[in-house]
Parts: sequence; C-alpha cells; structure tokens
Amino acid sequence: MATTYRTCPISGMQFEDQAEKLMRWNAVAGVLWLLVGGVTALLVILTRWPAIKLLPADQFYLILTAHGIDMLILWILFFEMAVLYFASSTLLRCRIAAPKVAWLGFWLMVVGGIITNVAIFQGESSVMFTSYVPMQAQPHFYLGIILVAVGALLGTCVFFGTLVVAKKDKTYQGSLPLVTFGALTAAIIATFTILSGAGILIPTFFWSMGWIKEIDAQLYRMVWWGLGTRRSRSTLPHTSRSGI
Repeated sequence: MATTYRTCPISGMQFEDQAEKLMRWNAVAGVLWLLVGGVTALLVILTRWPAIKLLPADQFYLILTAHGIDMLILWILFFEMAVLYFASSTLLRCRIAAPKVAWLGFWLMVVGGIITNVAIFQGESSVMFTSYVPMQAQPHFYLGIILVAVGALLGTCVFFGTLVVAKKDKTYQGSLPLVTFGALTAAIIATFTILSGAGILIPTFFWSMGWIKEIDAQLYRMVWWGLGTRRSRSTLPHTSRSGI
C-alpha cells in the first residue's frame, strides 16, 4: 500500500492518509460515546433532583452504569487513540506503523463498546462503572469491555511502533517533541491500566459464565483500580449504596 500525505492549508501540518482516517474515526466515535454519556448524565441529574425524580431505582442504576462506562472508559479511550496517532504520525511527519492492526483495534473497541451497552440496556447488568463483585453482570458486559481493552492495547502498540518508524526514517532531529513525549507517557500509563483492567475482567467473565466458582472481592477492587486510577471516582458513592 502506497503511503500518501496531505498538507493542511491552515496549519501546514502533514497528515498521512491512514493516520488521518484513524484520527477522525476514533475522535468521532469518542464524541458519539460522549453524547450518549451526556444524555445519561442528564437523566441521572433529573432523577437525583428531588422535585422531579424521573426514574425508578432500577432504571436509575441502569442509566448510571451506562453513564460511567460511556463517559469514563469509552469516550476517554477512543479520544486518547486519536491523540496518540496525531502525536506520533502527524507531529513526527511519518507513516503510521501497521495501519491494519490499528483498524483492527478500532473495530474491536467499537464492537466491544456496543456489546457492553447492549448488556447494560437489557437491564441485567446494572453493576455500576466499577462492576464490583459479588455483583454480577451478564457475560457479554465483561466481554465487551475486554474487547475494548484489547483494541486500545493494539492502538497503543501501533503508537509505539510509529515512534520506532519515525526514529528509523529520521523524520525528526534530536529528542521527541514535547507533545509527543507527553503522549508517550500517557501511552505507557495506558498500557499498564489496560492490562490491569483486562487482567481482572477476564477471570470475572469466566466467573459470570460459571466456569470458575468465585472472584475475591478485595483482589478485584485492588486490581481493577489499576484501570480506574485514570478515571473519575464519581460513581463510588453510588456503588456504596448497594451495600457492596
């Protein structure tokens, strides 16, 4: 596949074709999840408002779970992928490494996000953003998040590979630009957090399928917050109300 570039007439930046498409698609997908999260946030507010109390308790926690997943995982990860591709390919003026792998990661994230939301809105996976055990969601709730994690991990690997391509092709001189260095730091942290999330959600998925007997609740919380440390803790008070 031939590598083609476009120069932005306004900024003068050079965009590689595949990288630009990946940036756009990830950014648009992130904004769509942000929109869903914003709508659910409005429903949460209208329910917590004593004068309105829009939703009954079961629907409230369903909407709150969707809000947490869409705003604090999906929106952030999709937009982060767009930033990583921009900070590597565009700022370093090089081709993106392994575009097919990047697209695979994107579609895994899309499919995973949809699967998790379907599980939530089916009404049997209102386990909050943190999904603390022993509360149990439907298996496809966990499967969707795992697919998102795998897709995001592929995206970060493509980012690291693009840095190698830029260094090999000598598309920049000296040290990395500050923005790219910041993105590198974020990608390293993201790799740790994604692996933490996948590391505890995979056995939790097995538990929900009945393949293993139980998950240690304290171990789950400790490992899960490897993922959650980069997200808001705003749902913790709501989780505590469930008695877990």
